Amino acid sequence: MTPSRFRPYLLASPAIVLLLGFFLAPMLQLGRVSLYDGGGRSGFGIGGGGFYKPNTWTFQAYRTLAGETYFREVWTFTVLLGLGVACITLLIAYPLSLFIHRLPPRAKALALTAVVLPKLANVLVLIYGLELLLSNSGPVNGLLVGLGAVSEPVAFFHNLPGVLIGETYLILPYAVLALVASLDRIDPALVPAARGLGAGPLRVFWRVTLPLSAPGIALAAMLSLIWALGAFTGPVLLGSPQELTLAVEVQRQTFENLNWPRGAATAVLMLVTLAACLVLYQVPARFLRRRGGAP
Repeated sequence: MTPSRFRPYLLASPAIVLLLGFFLAPMLQLGRVSLYDGGGRSGFGIGGGGFYKPNTWTFQAYRTLAGETYFREVWTFTVLLGLGVACITLLIAYPLSLFIHRLPPRAKALALTAVVLPKLANVLVLIYGLELLLSNSGPVNGLLVGLGAVSEPVAFFHNLPGVLIGETYLILPYAVLALVASLDRIDPALVPAARGLGAGPLRVFWRVTLPLSAPGIALAAMLSLIWALGAFTGPVLLGSPQELTLAVEVQRQTFENLNWPRGAATAVLMLVTLAACLVLYQVPARFLRRRGGAP
């Protein structure tokens, strides 16, 4: 009989195999491709490929990226875009989640269905739908012009506002689901108890609801940041050539310029950036979890 101490590992073996086969192995191959010599000619950059092929190892792709102002500008824009989209997503998702949380059960189910429903459609359909809504002749500009808020249509896409709107729209459902789940875990008797002790609505929110939902805020922020740092569809379809992210640069270098080592090196640096942001994120996240009473 299998010793009891090995049973958890045996039960987890399918997941371990999947992680090794579909995460670790591709990551190793990605790192190897980034170190190939002779990029820009075809495929991996060398004839015949081969993980251990001698005399094909070089850090040239990384040295080139480190010395380029262009790459530093793309990297900076990606990080700032990720942080900006994450903040905007939280500012919209938290009030919306509070509203959904306070609905009756049937209305809450319908509201959550409405939030999740766009994720069941193809992402290209969503983006093209946003383009129709935000176009010069679309309903948004029609409403603004009709109300007299603007004298002429506002350009909402093929620029930075379009990227922000598109990425926020794509990420928002994940943040809302995380926040609603966190709010639902709060003891419903706490708010009436605080009100019975004389606390006003604002004080109840600040001293009870917000601290206890802090772990959900931390989770929603992490999910939003991860998705925003990997932004590709929004910048490609709703942005201009100035709104380039690292994900877009990977696609351009790999499939348009056929410079696989540079594309792989860019992907590696994007993953390193994501890992660094998540490490830095742990400081405020730990503070929020402590406010919520989580270990």
